[in-house]
Amino acid sequence: MSSSSRLIFEPGTIYCGDCLQVLQSFPDECVDLIYIDPPFHSGRSYEILWGDAQEKRAFDDRWGDVQRYLEYMRPRVVALRRVLKRTGSFYYHCDWHAGHYIKVMLDEVFGIENFQSDVIWYYRGGGVSKKRFARRHDYLFVYTKGKHWTFNYEDIRVPYSEESLERLKYKAKAFRGERVYDSYEPHPKGKHPDDVWIMQPIMPSAKERLGYPTQKPLRLLEQVIKASSNEGDIVLDAFCGCGTTLVAAEKLGRRWVGIDVSPTACRVMAERLECDCAMREYPITGTLEKGQRYYKRANMPMDEETVKKLPPFEFQNWAVIQLGKILHSPAEPTRNFVNDKGIDGKIYLVDNVSLIHKGDETLFGEKTPYIPVQVKQQAKVGRPEIDSFETALRRDKRTAGFFVGFDFTRGALNEIQRVRREGGLRIYPFRVRQLIAEDFLSELTVWRELGE
Repeated sequence: MSSSSRLIFEPGTIYCGDCLQVLQSFPDECVDLIYIDPPFHSGRSYEILWGDAQEKRAFDDRWGDVQRYLEYMRPRVVALRRVLKRTGSFYYHCDWHAGHYIKVMLDEVFGIENFQSDVIWYYRGGGVSKKRFARRHDYLFVYTKGKHWTFNYEDIRVPYSEESLERLKYKAKAFRGERVYDSYEPHPKGKHPDDVWIMQPIMPSAKERLGYPTQKPLRLLEQVIKASSNEGDIVLDAFCGCGTTLVAAEKLGRRWVGIDVSPTACRVMAERLECDCAMREYPITGTLEKGQRYYKRANMPMDEETVKKLPPFEFQNWAVIQLGKILHSPAEPTRNFVNDKGIDGKIYLVDNVSLIHKGDETLFGEKTPYIPVQVKQQAKVGRPEIDSFETALRRDKRTAGFFVGFDFTRGALNEIQRVRREGGLRIYPFRVRQLIAEDFLSELTVWRELGE
């Protein structure tokens, strides 16, 4: 599905695409709480290490100037305001790079009278600057839309500081000119938070950490969701990243909707929902299990024009995952995008081990049951690319590989025939349109296409 006009608003769904287009299909005033943590105006690039696989991915966070950033964000904030209920709340998470400019823009979109809080998230950290005070906080600008909104004052509490506990222990009262001290018991659940939230970011060694450079702590999102929504309400995150908002909402009994432009991010958050929340992807066919929670993914890139526009690392990731899908085998994109040694991914045959084993070796004469994948985003794959992949396969001691491209030149196809005939090396070419159509050609069909 490539057009946002065909999308259906449904809680429990991860939508892949620019939120400006995806939100067009959402009805007015359909969500109770919106939290967004869009790319900051930081003028730098991040290197992403995705999850256990440690896949390096480039994360763009660059804007020519603040005005360009605001021009990008304003229509998206306007669209988000439209889908927010009259009783809903909106949180915009940002830092010092452009926070003051963002605040002015939000005042214009929501109305300055609907500004409710400027929450400071303070976190400790190492390192000091010799030129300025250390930067140790983010902003959460909080806006509402109507005169009444959800705010669960009694449900959100934080630990007392040592100073507060000492003050509560002895509170002075004036009585007939004398000072009398009464003992006060602190609330067992802690105190009501003010607009400064002190909590640490995710530590490098934390189990929660996925490697996403701007990943926020789960408990930060839990505090937002507890404060500004009720069980059963719909929480929307339109810049979902690695899905922390969705996990927090799911665990707190809220319904949720996630949007992210990155197919890689959509895959990561789906895996996280399965791992952290025991959810499963909604099956196209088959029977739903009673009591099992399901999620859906919508608008994943599935037409050639959309796929062509993906950033190189996104295209590579999509191609490997999609190839694994149509082969009904686990797929893993290569961990290092830059230094991949000619192999962009692996298709594992572990689901069919009983069928592919031949003595102590697999059907392809290999000890480890996987087939390397090479992916090229160019219009036509030529013979030089096939030569390079042949070298990579022999270096990896493989006798078969998949090559994904939009099309292949006659020279490339001839070389594929030659190495099969003379070198005992099987390279299976797959065109992007075959992946989109989920069309798995058998070995016989592949070689018939090559003229054998």
